[in-house]
Amino acid sequence: MKTAQKTLCIFIHFGKLAYIPHYVILYLNELSSFFDEVILVTNQRSLKTDFPRANQNLTTLFVKNEGYDLGMFYKVFQTIDSTEYHQIACVNDSNILFNELLPIFTWSKQSKFDFWGLIDSHEKPWFSTHQQNYHIQSHFIVFNQKAILKLPEYFDTLHIQDIIDEKDIVKLRRTVINEWEIGLSQFLINEGLSVGSYIDSHDYTLRYLQGKPANVAYKLYPELIKSGLPLLKLKVITKSKWTDIFRTDKHWKNMIRQYGNQDWEIEALIQELIQIKSDSGSEKVNNMKQKISKAYNSFFAFKFNAASATKIKSFPANQY
Repeated sequence: MKTAQKTLCIFIHFGKLAYIPHYVILYLNELSSFFDEVILVTNQRSLKTDFPRANQNLTTLFVKNEGYDLGMFYKVFQTIDSTEYHQIACVNDSNILFNELLPIFTWSKQSKFDFWGLIDSHEKPWFSTHQQNYHIQSHFIVFNQKAILKLPEYFDTLHIQDIIDEKDIVKLRRTVINEWEIGLSQFLINEGLSVGSYIDSHDYTLRYLQGKPANVAYKLYPELIKSGLPLLKLKVITKSKWTDIFRTDKHWKNMIRQYGNQDWEIEALIQELIQIKSDSGSEKVNNMKQKISKAYNSFFAFKFNAASATKIKSFPANQY
């Protein structure tokens, strides 16, 4: 086996804005301390300004938004010589990083798995086609050399172009979860590769949820952060309710302030996240208004057509 020398992190970011958010920049700069190369792959759009970077090993690749994370990772993978790397990571922007990743990478070096991730899962979606559904959550997964050598073979098992071309968002999401989120881990496990995760989700569900499988990154984020996890799912913030303010020490803002790296711009990070939540709420309201308006117009169009048909049928025959 060829001894590869380099390490690479492929960071996936989808954005609607003409700039890279602060929380993404923080994450990228931290990751660039642990990899020789970092490629930011993001959807095609014009950026008004260059984003600041602490390290110079970061490049950006703009691609068409197709196939979710699977599509973006695949497109980057096709541009590199994977045999040059002994470690390739796939990380996406669905987490907020507020402290250093050093404890995680120290653990990984001691563990020596063929592939590993931040958090694992035993959840089985109703649409899963797999007998076994254990998997590493794809928002942070790292492939070491044996796993990297298996990736081309894994991609050959997929109808990748069909996935990239799929326009039905619901169908696409289910396919990516089934083929990428679960299927990739199961493929590598079935090939005899060793796997591990920094957070053992089963351990947390036993302690806090009577062992019921769950997405602990969302359900148990306060417990994970208190145990040392330096990340928080963005969905926790965008989907939080006004009643969450009464959680005091467990509210996401208070947890970031308490457990965040004080040498980082934590308050700027929090203010950006507040704005993201606000924008997310406004977008949801607008989407709901559009749905209500569409339903309203469809209803009255139906009533009008039905009334017109009734009037026509009521005309005396001698009028035609």
